[in-house]
Amino acid sequence: MAQLISYFVGLALVGGELLGGPTAAQTAAQPALRRLDTDRAAYPPRTAVHLTAQLARAQPGRQLAITYYHLGQPIGHQTVLASGTTARWTWQPPADDYQGYLVQVSSPGQVPVTTAVDVSSDWRQFPRYGFLSKFGELSGAEMDGVMQQLTRYHLNGLQFYDWGDKHHQSLAGTPAAPAAEWRDLANRPTYLSTVAGYIDRAHRVGMKAMFYNLLYGAYPNTAAEGVRPEWGLYRDSLHLKRYAFEGFPATWEVHGLDMQDPGNPGWQAYLLAQTDKVYAAKGLNFDGWHVDQVGDPGPLYTYAGQRTDPSLAFGTFLKAAKQAQPTRPIVMNAVNRWGEAQIAQANTEFMYSELWTGNEEYASLAEAIRGNEALAPGKRAVLAAYINRDRAKVAGFFNPASVLLADAVIFAFGGAHIELGEHLLDTEYFPDDHLQMTPALQAQLQAYYDFVVAYESLLRGSNRTFLRDSAATLAGDANLAAWPPQRGRVAVVRSQAQGRQVVHLLNFTNAKTLEWRDNQAQQPVPTLRQNLRVQLPVATTIQRVWVASPDFQQGVPQPLPFTQAAGQLTVTVPRLRYWDMLVLE
Repeated sequence: MAQLISYFVGLALVGGELLGGPTAAQTAAQPALRRLDTDRAAYPPRTAVHLTAQLARAQPGRQLAITYYHLGQPIGHQTVLASGTTARWTWQPPADDYQGYLVQVSSPGQVPVTTAVDVSSDWRQFPRYGFLSKFGELSGAEMDGVMQQLTRYHLNGLQFYDWGDKHHQSLAGTPAAPAAEWRDLANRPTYLSTVAGYIDRAHRVGMKAMFYNLLYGAYPNTAAEGVRPEWGLYRDSLHLKRYAFEGFPATWEVHGLDMQDPGNPGWQAYLLAQTDKVYAAKGLNFDGWHVDQVGDPGPLYTYAGQRTDPSLAFGTFLKAAKQAQPTRPIVMNAVNRWGEAQIAQANTEFMYSELWTGNEEYASLAEAIRGNEALAPGKRAVLAAYINRDRAKVAGFFNPASVLLADAVIFAFGGAHIELGEHLLDTEYFPDDHLQMTPALQAQLQAYYDFVVAYESLLRGSNRTFLRDSAATLAGDANLAAWPPQRGRVAVVRSQAQGRQVVHLLNFTNAKTLEWRDNQAQQPVPTLRQNLRVQLPVATTIQRVWVASPDFQQGVPQPLPFTQAAGQLTVTVPRLRYWDMLVLE
């Protein structure tokens, strides 16, 4: 099995500034805790939260002080006595739906640790989408380890990538008697016990399990299995040359996939019948379908010789799939945003876009999120964006600055990033794991996902709106500039949510590139900015200003002094690394 993501807290990394090192007081302290876990990734309202802290060593009588925060304010305190190397306790969050909380655990003379809690009745409100991609013969302990790690990131949905047998017949065996083992497209052995084991574990911690499949792919030469040539897509009007997605390695089961017309009623009926078998399969219990495509192929024809654009049928295909299985969630990939208008018309859980050429700038991330939300009001946006992709041809490590700056932009604009599974994604073929995370990056990403959950109603709430800024409305530090980002500047993004103004500061001060993929892995760690003076026009009286960042103090909010006069509010932000969130109440 590939190297699993390690979530041991590494508290020397996360006590003060995640990258810049702990504070002087914390340097002398020894970490009390190795890790801090919740029992679920998300909680329905009125559900108790069970927390577990693992101590670095047995310390009889060790007392842990817990503080619970909601939107910048402490809302509760608790004291827990550790037993041996473990402390377990229960917390009952407020009953309000769609709220996030930050949990801080501290002990005298020790580095504090945090986690987060999402209380939401429906995963669609704040989707945090991850993946699984390795379904060989795994033990229960191995699966438990992976799921514990993904739960620590608070992922509430998983895409089961390339889990099936053949694309036109995902289920091996029959619904009553699924095969115990089969080979996937890449000729990898796949075990029913592993797929089913992961599904069951996902459900226990509040995650949705979504099976992956194309909406129009079939193995070649499958007439004997009922796939008819009249359903296919062709490169010419005489149906002499099939449209095939080819170039697979010689070791794979087939060299390519023949692509079918998603608008053809015969193909729709065939594939949806195969999908019904997946849902009916004994022991699998998938929740829904993650529908994929491969992007804009250029001019195509039906078997009858008519010019066609397959994306125009995406909406009707998805509606047919929903009609066949009304209670099953559906998500579909808009590859490089192709077909997203049609996908938005269907009853999908959220919008999902895999970004490629032409959408590779940081500004493109924001455009994709806001564009998806405009097409499908009320739906959230999830992006697939493969950081350092060209570097993934050989083994190595991710550039942490590339990963964190991209995530900061995506999260600040209210989106999510599918990137976490058994490893951090480095290419569009999810089992690839040539690039690994450093321990420091693992700790930083953990803090980022805690932050996204703790402040989810400010970042992704249903009443959030963005404010437009011009250069004239920003004052204070000379390096401040309104979004979109510029090299040498701190980009400012303003929004309103929960009756508050939210100001995001994104540090591009010493950026070498404005492309999020950063194929050369050249993006440097942003220069630490200290005492950043920010002046903003504010028409209403502000009672309180606070700042929080995943880069400092694990996201714990810090009140700030400010002045307000003549319609201008002035505040000094103590420090900025990648991303600060300034909140005006």
